[in-house]
Amino acid sequence: MIRSLYLKILLHWCLALAVTEALIFVLFLFVVGESHRQYVAKSVAQSSHVAADFLAASVQASLTTGSGEDAALRDAVARLAASSNAKVWVTGAAGEILAASFPGGRAPEIERIPKRTGMHDGVSVTIDPRGGFPWYAALPVSIGPEHRPLLLHLLSQRHGGTFPIGGFAGGLALIGALVALLAVPLTLRITRPLKRLEESALRIAAGDLSARAELSERDEIGRLARAFNHMAETAERMVRGGRELTANVSHELRSPLARIRVAGECLDGALARGDREDAKEMLEAIWEDIEEADRLVGDILRYARLDLQAPLQTGERVDVADVISALARTVGPLAKSRGISIRLALAAAEPVAGNEELLRIAFKNLLENAVLHGEPGAEVLVELDRREDDIELRVTNDHESLDERELADIFAPFYRGKRAAAEGSGLGLAIARKIVALHQGRIEARNVPGAFQVRVTLPR
Repeated sequence: MIRSLYLKILLHWCLALAVTEALIFVLFLFVVGESHRQYVAKSVAQSSHVAADFLAASVQASLTTGSGEDAALRDAVARLAASSNAKVWVTGAAGEILAASFPGGRAPEIERIPKRTGMHDGVSVTIDPRGGFPWYAALPVSIGPEHRPLLLHLLSQRHGGTFPIGGFAGGLALIGALVALLAVPLTLRITRPLKRLEESALRIAAGDLSARAELSERDEIGRLARAFNHMAETAERMVRGGRELTANVSHELRSPLARIRVAGECLDGALARGDREDAKEMLEAIWEDIEEADRLVGDILRYARLDLQAPLQTGERVDVADVISALARTVGPLAKSRGISIRLALAAAEPVAGNEELLRIAFKNLLENAVLHGEPGAEVLVELDRREDDIELRVTNDHESLDERELADIFAPFYRGKRAAAEGSGLGLAIARKIVALHQGRIEARNVPGAFQVRVTLPR
């Protein structure tokens, strides 16, 4: 795959280079060639005016010596042709040739002159370096004392060579080849870290979840590698969490199932003996274990479904004070059964954006956890305060202090405190932590003087 990518990058680079050079070639020919043509045409027009003045002056000088006008014109044309290295001829009003610097009456090259010419300062100029002559010019001239209007023709014989188009194209091709060779190590530099990234991905696919892309680049590929490593860490954490969850679920379900199996055997014996009271007692024990297993499965499903809630839809406005007040009444019977009172100190706070059903589950788990782990006859204090950017909920009971490590461990799935006396699935605080995290909040446990506290912070 990387080799294919390498070839694609190199080919695209060479293609872009070839197109760029072709555009440079065409642009150069168009801009430089046209500018050069205009410059030559202007120079030819200026030279033609000088030639016309020279012709008129030469004819006038010959006439003063007593020569005839036709002879003076032929002599002036011959001298002009010799000095300008051009074929020169003069035509009359009807187009007839009156004088020429060459035999035959007409230059053969004139047949190849394009009909399309340009006018520059009154001079008709044709530039055609590939047609057998560099340039051709025609302009009016006045000859003799009567200023007879004639037409002077100049056909250059200087062949200074044409623009080296082939050499220019060859030079561009050579430059392109050199740049293409330089692109090879550049392409390798791009694809080499991608190859290492591919190797890391294949290691993860083979089961090595600890594989990471060890790249030091700070460019886009480096950012891709860091994103890949973050994804790999998340995937490893999820896989390990899933394995731990599976192991814990198996362990937690084994206890009620074992009790149900034992109770079932006892029930079978009681029925065989005809002991209805013992059979009824065993049946009640089975139902209690079934209810415990059912609650455990419900908590496990709820905990697993929370991973599917991200990103959480937070379109509801939840009044936390109202939710806590309602939950205090719900948990009230459990608290009374343990001789524990619940005291509320709820300050008026703005509603938070969130999911009311999930927040209700989280807060209920916190209250039930505080009641179940509180000392009989003690008090659970629930406080709600409004701060600048968030609201803070604190649930405090008289549980003895925990060490620092255990303060973090209590939020792990299926964790039960070292001195925990109450029964439970060990998922209540883990579920609460996930729900708070889905709401972009924070949850932490801490020891306070003479008590234990769980604090929840939610953004307003």
